[in-house]
Amino acid sequence: MEITNLKHNPILRKLLTDYCIRIYEEDAITDDNHLMMEYYLLKREDRLNDLFIEEKLINYLNDGNEHK
Repeated sequence: MEITNLKHNPILRKLLTDYCIRIYEEDAITDDNHLMMEYYLLKREDRLNDLFIEEKLINYLNDGNEHK
């Protein structure tokens, strides 16, 4: 199954958004077209695992903030 848009993939959209914001900081462009371009880049370079690493990092940071 090929992902062609983010309309029905809100979790993927969130992962890509968080990833782009961390990687590109203030230069991040988070509209769906740019997020899909980033998705295809990660896929082409066999780096989709970076999205799961991003999710793990965010969960770790959020868990640490809940206990304060």
